[in-house]
Amino acid sequence: MAPLRTWLPVLGLWLLQAGQAHARAQGYTGAEHPFKQEPEWDPFFTFGHHHPISHDGQKIDHFEVIGHPEILSDRVILTPPHPGNQRSAIWSDHSNHNEQWEFHVPFRASGPERAGGSLQIWYTYRGSSATGTSSIYTAKPFEGLAIVIDSQGGRGQIRGYLNDGSTDYSIHHHPQSLAFGQCEAAYRNLGRPSDLKISYTHDHGLRVELDDHICFETNKIKLPSNYRWGVSAASAENPDSFELFGLKLALHKEWEDHHFDNDHQVNEGFHAEKEQQIKNREKKGEKQKKEDHHEEEIQKRHKEAADHHARMADSKYRDFKSQYEFKDEDAGHFKDHDSQFSDLHLRMQALTHQVAEVQRVTGEISYNVGNMLDTMNEFFGHRDGGDGGQFEHTLKDVERRLHNVDQTVQNLERSLRHEGDKINLLNEHHDNLHHKVKEAVIAHGPNLGFSVSLVIVVQVMLAIAYIVYKRRRSMSPKKYL
Repeated sequence: MAPLRTWLPVLGLWLLQAGQAHARAQGYTGAEHPFKQEPEWDPFFTFGHHHPISHDGQKIDHFEVIGHPEILSDRVILTPPHPGNQRSAIWSDHSNHNEQWEFHVPFRASGPERAGGSLQIWYTYRGSSATGTSSIYTAKPFEGLAIVIDSQGGRGQIRGYLNDGSTDYSIHHHPQSLAFGQCEAAYRNLGRPSDLKISYTHDHGLRVELDDHICFETNKIKLPSNYRWGVSAASAENPDSFELFGLKLALHKEWEDHHFDNDHQVNEGFHAEKEQQIKNREKKGEKQKKEDHHEEEIQKRHKEAADHHARMADSKYRDFKSQYEFKDEDAGHFKDHDSQFSDLHLRMQALTHQVAEVQRVTGEISYNVGNMLDTMNEFFGHRDGGDGGQFEHTLKDVERRLHNVDQTVQNLERSLRHEGDKINLLNEHHDNLHHKVKEAVIAHGPNLGFSVSLVIVVQVMLAIAYIVYKRRRSMSPKKYL
């Protein structure tokens, strides 16, 4: 019994270490759960996992930045807190080849009590070329999925939209009614980032979660691959500030979480070392294959991104080229009236679709020009003959202030000129003071000869008076006692 008691702690420690080694070999890490598996992030649709997000503060690898968001080292401010009415977006420049995935959008929204704005997560066919910085309320027809986060009636909401390219949300009177799923969510002014998770698998469909709480889910939709990811934000005049802390696309193979009980892990610990040795030998051969495959995948995606930019530069609507184009046919090709009518019908139908496309594009151009004119009229002056717009008021205010400054400068100039005249007069007075004193002394002072004569006369008179006084005293009678 003594040897058994001695070896029991050692055996238990060995089993624990073997179980942990097996868990690490299977890729299960994390402090929350000893066997929680770290997701495998797709680097072509992920940023913010490592800092800084951008090396130059302007570009993000594998993503297209539209608008003027503020790109910091750890987050992207899509709509700043001031001024309002801002729009910006970030779109992937690669198509998503993963058929099952888990997309994470860590974001934070903050603003005053009555602020407004919306955050859209897009998974669409044409990507930025069709949607750009649009919100769900201004979006033209798109093909794919849109998840919208905004506030309605003072309550935060998350809604999901699907479009096959036939619905124009920008002209719909009530886009909220077109959502296939929605829930109320508190996301504003939390003081921390919120994690929006969008998951999709073939077996369980689509699930949308906020901070690990299910918002809505459905298994009645199918999302194809080769679509592009994007995030856009728009703010109102009293703006909400939307901050994006990154995007993360996990290769999600199964919907359920992986849970293993401790007894199962302990039993597997006995075979951990043996299995690890076999896996090490297998991994040596697979490592090179994975590296080659990874290099081929990188080259393929880079080529796809280059082709995408070239296609967008060549023609924005090349992917939607009309399918009703017909080649010219000789008149002798049509032998009967039915073939002639059929060809005429198809060509008229094609012409109708082309005219409709022209009308749609013209309407889009008219809408954009109208928005531009409204913005210009609002800024430069109202069309209804009012007292002017913001720009005119600003110019008048600037003109009034410049007039006041001009008057102040003129008054200051006159004051300085008057003070200068006084200073010159004082300088001239001080310069001539000693000359004027000398002249005054010469002009108004007594004559030197007269003064000398006056002194002599006074002395003579005093001498005469003294002599008379002495003579009278000597001639006066004397009195004797």
